Amino acid sequence: MTPEKVTRFYGCQLTTTDSVKQHKLRKLIAWLSDKEGRGKEFISLYIPPRTPIDTVVATLKNEPDQNTIEPRSVEERVQAALKHVINQVKQHKEIPENGLALFAGSFKTGNQESEILNVEEIVPPEPVSNYMYEVNDHFLLEPLRHMLRDQRIMGLMAVDSKEASFGIFEGERLEIMENITSGIPGKSGKGGQSQRRYERERDMEVTNFFHRVSEHATKLFLESHKVTTLIVGGPGQTKDDFLKGDFLHYELKNMLLSTVDTQSASREAIREILDKSTAALSNMCLPEEKKTMQRLLTELARQNGLAICGLDPVLDGLKNGEVEVALATDSSDLVEIAAICKKCGLPKSRIVDKKDAGATREIISAPCERCHAVEYEMEEKDMIDVLEDAASQTNARVQVIATDSEEKTKLTALGGFAALLRYKNG
Repeated sequence: MTPEKVTRFYGCQLTTTDSVKQHKLRKLIAWLSDKEGRGKEFISLYIPPRTPIDTVVATLKNEPDQNTIEPRSVEERVQAALKHVINQVKQHKEIPENGLALFAGSFKTGNQESEILNVEEIVPPEPVSNYMYEVNDHFLLEPLRHMLRDQRIMGLMAVDSKEASFGIFEGERLEIMENITSGIPGKSGKGGQSQRRYERERDMEVTNFFHRVSEHATKLFLESHKVTTLIVGGPGQTKDDFLKGDFLHYELKNMLLSTVDTQSASREAIREILDKSTAALSNMCLPEEKKTMQRLLTELARQNGLAICGLDPVLDGLKNGEVEVALATDSSDLVEIAAICKKCGLPKSRIVDKKDAGATREIISAPCERCHAVEYEMEEKDMIDVLEDAASQTNARVQVIATDSEEKTKLTALGGFAALLRYKNG
């Protein structure tokens, strides 16, 4: 067994946007999921934040032997992996604020012909809640997968002149939060001045009620739950009057996804809104993604707009410091293949389709330009990592659009890569 390889994935510290964190974590989980032990030899360890290092080390040293029925070779690999995990934990002065996850096992990586003892160290994007240690023929990845759950929190609101109801939809769970009533009587059938006076008074009462509705919406959707999207429903024209008026907080107005006609504004209307919004919700990206894509399309439509599309222009723009934010979908099959000469260390790289095995063979068959050797160390880098590396040099951002949505379809049609610019050279 060849020496250990340690990979450190700091999901919270080293990326420019939440979308990139999610993308990198998703790729890492997929990579770890493909690994399979020859027995129960893979170690998975989750450490909550603020756990003392000495406590973690002592606990690991006292973990019971779970491999008494495994072959001696498997037991030896587990002990070797555990030793390296303990050494890795000892390198920390303290556990990071979101905790730590480590995965250790011996398997082939990249173009390696022999097995390497790999230790994957991850600072996850959310805090680890419980200490977990497991030895199995696969890695325990469910806690990390849970962190990839749908992060969208939707506010649902039904309103008319008589009442208003509020709900929260998160993941697959709907919670109907509250119902308030106005106490406003229906429209009067009086005539003349009495009718007009009654209507003015009623309009004032409706206005006051709309302000109450807005206050409840702000408290529930911005202060208590931090929703990312809002859908408003209700019968007739009243909901539209509410939205057109200067009632709803501007942040909630910016989150508005759609309006829905419902039979009432009661608690039952919240479920009706959700039932009628299935298509919109399944084709919805996060507000940040929608806003960025709208800016991109607007700039592309201008004669000298501050936007570009295509991988090569985006990479050039990043290297020149022109790019403010680079956008990419998570569906690209492009990777950067790097070949480092084993004799003199000269690197060469090329962006290729990862399904194109011939491209890799072509790279390694050509002699090194410096020493003419033909032995290389090969590395493969995801295109999001390539963009991130370039962006980090000029304080640009990278945003990944992963949700199946209209925005992702539009970006895919542009080649899957685009960027908003700070300025244009020339």
